[in-house]
Amino acid sequence: MPSGKGFSLDGGRLVRNVSALGRIGWSGNGLNRTAYSAAYAEGRDSVRSLMESAGMATRIDRVGNLFGWYEGTEPDQPAILAGSHLDSVPGGGIYDGAYGVLAAFEAARAVHEYAPHTRTIEIAAFTAEEGGELGGTFGSRSFAGMASETPPLALEHVGLTADDVAASKADSSRYAAYLELHIEQGPTLWRRKIAIGIPTAIVGITRYEVTVTGEANHAGTTPMKERHDAMRTSARILDRWFASIGERTDMVSTVGVFRLEPGVAPVVPGTAVFTLELRSTEDAITAKAADEFRSLLSADTECSGAMRLMVAKPAVRLDSVMQDAIEGACRDLDVACVRMPSGASHDASPIAHVIPTGMIFVPSVRGISHSKDEYTAPDDLVRGAEVLARTIRRIDAGITL
Repeated sequence: MPSGKGFSLDGGRLVRNVSALGRIGWSGNGLNRTAYSAAYAEGRDSVRSLMESAGMATRIDRVGNLFGWYEGTEPDQPAILAGSHLDSVPGGGIYDGAYGVLAAFEAARAVHEYAPHTRTIEIAAFTAEEGGELGGTFGSRSFAGMASETPPLALEHVGLTADDVAASKADSSRYAAYLELHIEQGPTLWRRKIAIGIPTAIVGITRYEVTVTGEANHAGTTPMKERHDAMRTSARILDRWFASIGERTDMVSTVGVFRLEPGVAPVVPGTAVFTLELRSTEDAITAKAADEFRSLLSADTECSGAMRLMVAKPAVRLDSVMQDAIEGACRDLDVACVRMPSGASHDASPIAHVIPTGMIFVPSVRGISHSKDEYTAPDDLVRGAEVLARTIRRIDAGITL
């Protein structure tokens, strides 16, 4: 591979662009740029303008994914794709997803302006990565041909049809690699003071809706011993559950939604409904954990319980050759790195099923993400983009080790 003498990336411009995009949809409680909102459309349009002003050709597919590219000297060669997503959770931070899109844009621009490149370099800004009615990673699943089972009503709510989803499936043979640069969203790199993480796998996500059914009754006249209290039963089961897994390092579990019915103060709750999410890099572990929770649920005699599967995204192993290429880029730049699993889901997860895929992590201060307090230092933002640019150059030159 050429030494790259004189090769540089405009880090200041990257940091300014991240800040500017972060103002679109920002309010007092954080970033509110949810997919298909007016703020989302404004943000996507601003990124498209950046791409076109830098000489990229652009297009938006029928589900709303944005693509921009620089054609290579051998355009029939499979392209190098890089990117992430532009949508946020409600009250989120400015770096999750958007940084990966803007850093990929800056890396591609630097590579393109430095010297001719054989392969086309394409940037993707995927839509609806964050969870919701569409199920999360919707744009990238559509791209990978894995969104055909999206509920029609959910599509209708955002003005789409099943035909739009089908038309957005990409020809994966057109791509040699997909690279996604992302903030870690956890504390490992920040705590260990390591500049770059190289994910080896992305966790699978299994999510259930759990319903505990008891009997609604008067809150003042029903004796404690005679109650079939769905809230009390749920609390007891969840206390046992979290006590049983508190020391585990091979999985995590979250109850993110909890509601009671009828949900009024003077009535003993007759029904409790909550989500139970399980994440692990090993699908067998989440399957066994679900069975263990189901046993806790069925063993309680005060109320009855049922579990309905909502989401089942399998764990994904990332491409070892891509990992080697990223590690080689770190070595070229004398940057410390570590291989590690990803505890969050990413657009890389569905894409890894159809295109060789690699990811790059940069530190998240205190591990905070999905919060207005999400932060990654400017030097780390720039360093990640430099590693991405060097990785793109390595893949284009056919050098990975």
